[in-house]
Amino acid sequence: MAIIKYLCSLLIAFHSLSLSAKEINFIEIQPGMFVHQGSHFDVDIGYQGDICNVGFIIGNEAVAVIDTGGSLGVGNSILKEIKKRTNLPIRYVINTHVHLDHIYGNAAFLKESPVYVGHIELPKAMRFRKDFYEQTNLKYLNITAKESIQVPPTMLISINAPQEIDLGDRILKLDAYSIAHTNTDLVIHDIQTNTAWVGDLVFIERTPVIDGNIHGFISALESLKKQQYKMIVPGHGTPTKNGILAINKVKTYLQTMRDEIKEAIDSGLGLQESIKTLGQSESGKWELFDVQNARNINIVYPMMEWE
Repeated sequence: MAIIKYLCSLLIAFHSLSLSAKEINFIEIQPGMFVHQGSHFDVDIGYQGDICNVGFIIGNEAVAVIDTGGSLGVGNSILKEIKKRTNLPIRYVINTHVHLDHIYGNAAFLKESPVYVGHIELPKAMRFRKDFYEQTNLKYLNITAKESIQVPPTMLISINAPQEIDLGDRILKLDAYSIAHTNTDLVIHDIQTNTAWVGDLVFIERTPVIDGNIHGFISALESLKKQQYKMIVPGHGTPTKNGILAINKVKTYLQTMRDEIKEAIDSGLGLQESIKTLGQSESGKWELFDVQNARNINIVYPMMEWE
């Protein structure tokens, strides 16, 4: 009985932490640009809603938040850090794509009355995944559906129709991509420092995730390479000034996956055997490889079967 009470107390404490602000560290990677690097955990046991990169950019007149984490607690932490550094209004909250670890801190900023910004397909994608995300939040964060608050964007960025926002002598260019990592990928380019927040179009250290279209993903990476950014902030992993190297590493993984799946399909190798054997030349290059590589094959193989 004592053990049960102890476990229950831990669960209650963990739940409270997920809703309130917790201490997370931010690093200023460019003047007025702050990033918190999420941990390399899977969305599984041990997931705490703090696995992706989140941050904010301060201009002369306003602040923009880029991604808000997987829980209200992470969002509250970002808000707390902003308030430590500036009294300027938080004018924009931008989501790079639909995945739950990037969007569930949005609600922390409602009282600030910002404009929420995202890909034109993001509102629909959030609605489509809502039930599944609520089940995931309940299972791993003990956050109920009522507390899993989605805040969709109202400023929508269309594909091939970039828009700019001004934080006060600090222009951010927003580009929406065709289906790649997801069907909701958005890149934020800080013109002043030539730094791009590329969301999960780029993974560093952690195995890339394919939740859209592998061919579109490879094409998106080619487009990113042409931009010649001075620095990129990936969706997961360490921001880098060697963006071409990071992009090429993701591209190599995706091309290996694409080519080996095509060969498997052509030779009659089934899905289950493919999951066990494909992509192994990449296994030593990425964290969380075994679990994520299997998921990627499970998604891409059926798609390519129909091509």
